[in-house]
Amino acid sequence: MIALLLHMHQPDYRHPRTGAPIMPWVRLHATRGYRDVARILAETGAKATVNLVPTLLEQVDRYVAGGSDVHLDVCCRPAAELAPAEAEWLVTHGLHGSARAFEWFPGWGALRARRDRGERFDVAALRDLQVWGNLAWFGATALEDFPELGELRRKGAGFTEAEKAVVLARQAECVAGLRALYAALPEVSASPYAHPILPLLVDTAHAARNLGAFDDPAFRWPEDALGQLVAGRAAVAAWVGREVRGLWPSEGSVSPEAVELFAKAGFSWFATDDGVLARSERQGKGPTWQVGPLRGLFRDHGLSDRIGFVYADQAADTAVEDLLARTAGRDVVLALDGENPWESYKDAGAGFLRRFFAKAPLVPCGELAARPATGTVSRLHTGSWINADFKIWIGAEEDRTAWRLLRRVREAFAASVQPEDARRALWRAEASDWFWWYGPEFETPFAGEFDVLFRAHLADVLARIGAPAMPELDAPLRATGGGVVAPVGPVDPDRADFFAWNAAGSVAITSGSMAPGPGWPVRVEYGWGPRGLALRLVGAGEGTAPGWTAEVEEGESERPLLWLRTPEGRRVPDSGGWRLLRPTPRP
Repeated sequence: MIALLLHMHQPDYRHPRTGAPIMPWVRLHATRGYRDVARILAETGAKATVNLVPTLLEQVDRYVAGGSDVHLDVCCRPAAELAPAEAEWLVTHGLHGSARAFEWFPGWGALRARRDRGERFDVAALRDLQVWGNLAWFGATALEDFPELGELRRKGAGFTEAEKAVVLARQAECVAGLRALYAALPEVSASPYAHPILPLLVDTAHAARNLGAFDDPAFRWPEDALGQLVAGRAAVAAWVGREVRGLWPSEGSVSPEAVELFAKAGFSWFATDDGVLARSERQGKGPTWQVGPLRGLFRDHGLSDRIGFVYADQAADTAVEDLLARTAGRDVVLALDGENPWESYKDAGAGFLRRFFAKAPLVPCGELAARPATGTVSRLHTGSWINADFKIWIGAEEDRTAWRLLRRVREAFAASVQPEDARRALWRAEASDWFWWYGPEFETPFAGEFDVLFRAHLADVLARIGAPAMPELDAPLRATGGGVVAPVGPVDPDRADFFAWNAAGSVAITSGSMAPGPGWPVRVEYGWGPRGLALRLVGAGEGTAPGWTAEVEEGESERPLLWLRTPEGRRVPDSGGWRLLRPTPRP
């Protein structure tokens, strides 16, 4: 038999100041992976487990209630009425998605090629971009239910505003129908509220068990881990309308201390990776393991990855037969990301899912976990489903800098009256997603947005408890090439608080081998304000740099030059040669 768990998760993209997501991926995945998996499970009658994250569900509910996001706002606006900054933002940010999709859909690929050649987007091209930025994401079941979407894909270009309205309306229908689909599933499990790495919330020193000696940022708040577990289980249960007993701990991250908290939160079973099992002390054999007070299920890492990374390049029949042959005659646990893999399947994974769900001997994870244990884990390894360690989230100095800032904010919260809204804000700052993008392991065009969100959540906690602002939160944490960070949203040059400038871009100012003294500028921050380009100079110690000025030389380049002038009016030669990334703010 095969116990299959599909984990549905996206980071919490909501900016704490506005509540609006600054990235659209929850909404777009809702038209493909989220919908297709649930619909095909219902269609085939297959019994699998789908895991849900509460902050994901909160974002879905926000869209259902009429909420929007930056990308959707720009797409809803008539293309002929887009302001120049909005059009530039759309061209810069509206052409992201699966690399294969640009090959599968010629109209979509033509727009990307046009951007890469540096061509100007006229009104018709901007409207096509608005349409394709949503149309390319629909999965198989949406195309079956709404045949007009297929017709528009075949048309490929020259879309009208009425056709764009149809695409956006069908998208809203897909999002609105998700909750009923998931409420009808055979089994739903939960992750902790904001998807944190639970063992690191318990004690970051425990990372030494899998990383060896390292510079511990000394974050130790096990009560946060328990709170996120309790809140996560309750939120998912309320969303689907029934009790939740199973847990997928974020990134499959476990430790002996965390398992004790799993039980305290009311879970009866959890799942993680067989790489963790291989490093644990155990007696017996799988598939069901007694781990302290709970049942543990350990996924087959290699077979799970074949679904996520290999079978997209094979015919569905061939892939399913291969998987069934590899699992024949044994009990297997498969667990993987539930929405992202299908981006690589030309049919959004529908062919594979339909065949697999129809032919495989699937059982819910909870049913397998309820059977008598076939083995006992006497000492559980501390690790995750990625290399059985926590390197991604705490292995780099950049990661640990973020953990130290989080610790300081947590200490400020502990010293406050601890209002519940601030606690939830703190939990969101503890999410694994921010630490995923710090350090050298991964790159994304949206690294700046993730950095902004992490620091904004920390600043939000301080604001909610009435604590003094932390100047360190004004500066980007993520290292960038050349000391240049692109802006990710508008700025308010008439204010100096964190939220007025936290979405600004920045250019670092070097001063040779000597540390800059008080008043010397260490970076220039820039972005679009209500009156156009806005600049401010930040000095050593995070104060202003009095008397210094910044000027932009537009010229003919797409990336203008930034110069500095001293208090005496002299242009500083060392500041020449910077190419200022053009602001691409949220409209």
